[in-house]
Amino acid sequence: KKELIDNSLKTIATSVKQLNEGTARLHGQVEHSAKRIENLSDTTDQLRRILSSSQARGQWGERMVEDILNLLGMLEGKNYEKQSTEGGDRPDFTFNLPKGKRLNMDVKFPITHYENYLSTEDKAVQAVEKKQFLTDVRGHVKAIAGRSYIDPAGGTVDYVLLFIPNESIYAFIHQSDPAILDFALEKRIILCSPITLYAVVSLIHQAVSNFAMEERAGEIMKLLADFQKQWDLFKGVLETMGKRI
Repeated sequence: KKELIDNSLKTIATSVKQLNEGTARLHGQVEHSAKRIENLSDTTDQLRRILSSSQARGQWGERMVEDILNLLGMLEGKNYEKQSTEGGDRPDFTFNLPKGKRLNMDVKFPITHYENYLSTEDKAVQAVEKKQFLTDVRGHVKAIAGRSYIDPAGGTVDYVLLFIPNESIYAFIHQSDPAILDFALEKRIILCSPITLYAVVSLIHQAVSNFAMEERAGEIMKLLADFQKQWDLFKGVLETMGKRI
């Protein structure tokens, strides 16, 4: 009996040791997870503070647009121009099109009331914030339409792009007020989310490349025609020389 008890105690001691080791590892993992959660919370707070500034939101939108343009292989100073100073009545981005044409885009967007809408569970407050957000969107569209972003006489195309820096916000606008799209189009303003901007700019970039290719092909055809003309003159000279010989 003593031998059986000793063996059982040895087995129990081994199990307790393994349990203690597992508990220590679990404690370490819990501490690591707690630290990561704390870091994530700090990052979230920093992001919230950053996005509370309209200027910071504009810079955030500009960075997103630049990432999309870099992904498409577009170069600043060649394919597009970026406003280097804050404020003013200048577009944030200007795309260079064939024949000296330009397409302007604004990336600033009012999202304060949208954030307030998400931060509350009070239905009455949500309704107020939602209505105010949609009002802000329409007001921003009107403000863009009142600027000189559309100036065909000055070399721009007859529409302008308005960048919405979030797919959720873009979807929320269309679900909450589908008429906003038509309202913006009436003022020749195209609302673009990151995905739709990628599609629009990709199409623009391809059109510019095709135009450049057509121009180059036209130049080559002209050079070939000039070469054919000179070749005919050369053959005439050779024929005259042959007759004289």
